[in-house]
Amino acid sequence: MTHPQAFIYICLSFLLGIFLGSFYHSLFLIYFLLIILFSIIGILWKRKHVLMGVFLIMSFSVGFLYVNNSLSKVLDNEVTNYFNSQIETKGRVVKNPKDDLERKKAIVKIEDAKILVFTNEDLSYGDEVLVSGELIEPESFNNFDYKMYLANQGVSGIILDSKVEIIRKHYSILYDIKNRIEKIILENLSIRKAGILNATILGETDNMSFDLKQKLGFTGISHVVAISGQHIIILCMIMLSFLAYLRVGRKKAIIFTVLFLLFYIILIDFQASALRAFIMMCFVLFAELLGRQSDSLRSLVIAAVLILFFNPLSLVYDLGFQLSFLAVLGIIFFNNFFKEKLKFLKNSFLIDLVAVNFSAQVFVLPLLIYTFNYVSLASFITNILVVPISSVLLVLGFVCAFISLILPSLSFLLFAPISFILEYILFIVDKFSFMIISVNSFPIILIFIIYLVLGILAYKLRKERFEFYF
Repeated sequence: MTHPQAFIYICLSFLLGIFLGSFYHSLFLIYFLLIILFSIIGILWKRKHVLMGVFLIMSFSVGFLYVNNSLSKVLDNEVTNYFNSQIETKGRVVKNPKDDLERKKAIVKIEDAKILVFTNEDLSYGDEVLVSGELIEPESFNNFDYKMYLANQGVSGIILDSKVEIIRKHYSILYDIKNRIEKIILENLSIRKAGILNATILGETDNMSFDLKQKLGFTGISHVVAISGQHIIILCMIMLSFLAYLRVGRKKAIIFTVLFLLFYIILIDFQASALRAFIMMCFVLFAELLGRQSDSLRSLVIAAVLILFFNPLSLVYDLGFQLSFLAVLGIIFFNNFFKEKLKFLKNSFLIDLVAVNFSAQVFVLPLLIYTFNYVSLASFITNILVVPISSVLLVLGFVCAFISLILPSLSFLLFAPISFILEYILFIVDKFSFMIISVNSFPIILIFIIYLVLGILAYKLRKERFEFYF
């Protein structure tokens, strides 16, 4: 076993520990593993893979304990002692506040805990505030584990009817740029179009109605208007091409591009799919600088470990994180398979487009059906109709938004072609959103069976056809 292989197996063991630790919180499992560990050492002493087995169990234990420690910090802290009580406390807004067309909400950090505050106050990131109201414990609804959804963001409790007093305003250049772009888009487009564009370039769905979000899901193109790896790849290509046009050296261009992408990642609040793509892109770019070849699967595993190091709850409680990584896994293992099967189409662009969409859906579809209880029959058609133009929308959206910051008087002209593209996307969404089949019962055991079968199939394809090695 090579050193890179050993390292990846240790990473996978760490991820398994986080996964099981998210559901099972008793330390009995750790004690049981330690007994097995000492048994292995006693039986296989001096054998070749004893040390590797020790490292794997230690890595698993670290992941298990790490996620449980993170859960306890969120679900059992000083704030949780005041549920169903009136509180008054000082805190600081730690994320850019959201406005979902009904109410404004902000995450406020109080010492070592966070609470979600619903308010009508115009808050900004970094504001110091005095918050008062009844603190309540988040509750699940409609089979949605709202408590753990908030826990993934570090939020312990909620104040629905809060009174917020701003003690000191905070100015952030980064968030000011983001808010100004959102405002420009809202001023130049209808609310439905602005909702899609803000989601596409900034990852903000505040201005998108529930009906529109639902229709995007029904048509299977939610990923098109959400921040994804595609955004990072396109922005990277644009930046590198632009710097090459300016005759900037390749090494400097790569460094500038990484810094630009980091700026964008911070701007969109470190969204999981974009962060995963950014880490993988850094591996690719820095491998080029070092004159080495980057491995997609290895980079994906390391990206997952890095993200979960900062927030281990994302593995189980962040659907966006799960879908993002599953989509990339599907592309890694099945893209070439579908390319071979689609050669009869005779058009390389069409083959690539269909193959990527098919392969991305292989691992994603079972989880989507289990989570949302429906299957989109229109997904294949809508993706072919919308995906090619979504790249144009992304590029034009960025260019127009940033030019409008400098020359606001030209914004109405700049947004005219964007409005036309968005009109086309909304037409597709409205016409195909009825093509779904409801799936009322989808047992979780079936999910595990499906993914086990897909995993075995992916392993065989890798062995027989491809060269993806740990």
